[in-house]
Amino acid sequence: MRKFMTAAVLLSGIWLAAGCGKKEPVLTGGYEYLIGVSLSNVMEPWLNNLVQVMSDRAEQGDSVNLIFRDAAGSTEKQIQDIETLMKCGVDLLIVTPDTGSSLNNAIEKAAETIPVVAVGTKPETDAYTTVIQADDEGIGKLAGEYIVKNLYDTGEKIVVIQGVEGSPISANRLSGFKEAVSADIPEEDIFYYYGDWLRDSAELRMKDYLVENAGAGIVFAFNDEMAYGAYLACQQFRVGENTDFIGVDGFDGEVAGRNMVDRGILKATVQSPDFGALAYEKAVEILKGEKVDREITIIPEMITGEEK
Repeated sequence: MRKFMTAAVLLSGIWLAAGCGKKEPVLTGGYEYLIGVSLSNVMEPWLNNLVQVMSDRAEQGDSVNLIFRDAAGSTEKQIQDIETLMKCGVDLLIVTPDTGSSLNNAIEKAAETIPVVAVGTKPETDAYTTVIQADDEGIGKLAGEYIVKNLYDTGEKIVVIQGVEGSPISANRLSGFKEAVSADIPEEDIFYYYGDWLRDSAELRMKDYLVENAGAGIVFAFNDEMAYGAYLACQQFRVGENTDFIGVDGFDGEVAGRNMVDRGILKATVQSPDFGALAYEKAVEILKGEKVDREITIIPEMITGEEK
């Protein structure tokens, strides 16, 4: 949780110091470009990581100043955030769409005057300069194939902990997973929950499952934080010794996915792209007039303890 709190303070600090003008640099001694970043919910681990990586990159140079706005899971607030960033005179907008077409009007209005970079999932509008996304169906498929080939025994129960209900990212990961396991694992042996991308929510949902079931052979959570929440629930119920936990993200860090694989907490994680570095690089290239692909999809990679 300390990592999340740091990001929240960082967001507030940058916003209050930056204001809406271009006369008071925040992250550099002087800057040429002002980039606005509209986040759907910084409590989601990949967005927390994005904030930290982009901030580190801006501090290293390129004459770039960043203004972050966190919608805290509210679509209405994210629309207001985008409007506020536009009033600040940003030169480019980076946006992480929340769900469906809810941000279409705000994105389209912004794209009339400045470049827009969508990160995480493609918005349901063509009004963007470039979109950077993971192969979310591929992530689900990769995890499902790994489970079928390496972990699953006939009759085992599998718990799948999805992200936020209605999230395109979560829906695509689920679609890929189902495609991979449908021929080998009976649907009645798979239990689905929404963990809202959060450790605490996933822990509660796993407890809900364990109240009515003796245990699970495999838990596949759509990010590493939720996988860890499920692990904590199993530890509290004293049923986790024979459960394999799979996550998604594969970030580096003391309590991140790669570390949990190394420690044996997670059996594996599907590494998704470092959106922060890539979004920052492409934004700067666009502002400098360089050509950038309109659609960028990053291929996932399975990370297991077997590679050691």
